[in-house]
Amino acid sequence: MSSQCAAIDSATALSCLGQTVLMELGWDEDPESVWRCLHVLGVVLPKEGIYEHGHFVVVNALDPKAFPHEVFWAYIRSLQPIREPG
Repeated sequence: MSSQCAAIDSATALSCLGQTVLMELGWDEDPESVWRCLHVLGVVLPKEGIYEHGHFVVVNALDPKAFPHEVFWAYIRSLQPIREPG
């Protein structure tokens, strides 16, 4: 888990469902952040004692035909919703 991760809880995660967001991702072994613009398609909530790693199911907002993938909350340094025109 990154020591600089954002505090993402279930309520925050659910508020991102269906939204386009800008995520700053980072890992302890790599000091440089990676920024991604993503559509949040799904949320996997942690369940104590069963699966404790909450994550998003996302797709690249710039290439929505790309295959969805997971982004674990532990690697998110910042998260900002993006307002879409319309």
